[in-house]
Amino acid sequence: MESKSVREYFDTRAEQFDRLYGEDVRWRTLFNRTFRQAIYQRFSIALAESGEVQGARILDIGCGPGRYVSAYAQLGAAQVVGIDVAEGMIKLAEKHIQAAGIAEQCQFICGDFLTTDFADQFDVVLAVGVFDYLSKPEPFLRRMVELAKSRVIVTFPGRSVLRMRMRRLRYAVRGVPVHFYRKDEVEALAQVTDLRTFKVVPIHTSGTGHVLVGQIGR
Repeated sequence: MESKSVREYFDTRAEQFDRLYGEDVRWRTLFNRTFRQAIYQRFSIALAESGEVQGARILDIGCGPGRYVSAYAQLGAAQVVGIDVAEGMIKLAEKHIQAAGIAEQCQFICGDFLTTDFADQFDVVLAVGVFDYLSKPEPFLRRMVELAKSRVIVTFPGRSVLRMRMRRLRYAVRGVPVHFYRKDEVEALAQVTDLRTFKVVPIHTSGTGHVLVGQIGR
């Protein structure tokens, strides 16, 4: 998420975004699980496609409020690093992992993924809800592949007649561009990287989407 407008948008809406995953208010949970099913579907797909994570090192790019970081830590990952450009998201993520008692396994970085130095590679590198806001996705995916030992997992919003237009308009008024992808565009992007094999898992709900699961060729 390279633009200032994207950083500011998510920095001020951390609590609002986090409520998408919460289940403390019944009517809100029902609404989200009915009209925003893709959020829950891609969560399940990402965890399932990560394979066995016991003892693994995970990098979550655009970690937001840390819901994925917490899930991987609770599944036994040795270290989970979350990075996000929005300070409000990082503060919320740190609060969640402290409450869950898994702080020793987790580390958070507030910064730009493309310019952050990492000491070592990770078994799994994922980016959920990030490529929506990238005007140049190829360098981002290439760096993900460079940092991954085993696999990369990336989500892409799909093109749809109604939801795509509504979302573009909703974000445009805040100066935030949103990008959408067809399956063949995701495949073309994957083909120019150093992935040994890859597959694209479809998301059929909430305007459609794609989850790219790539195996590293080294």
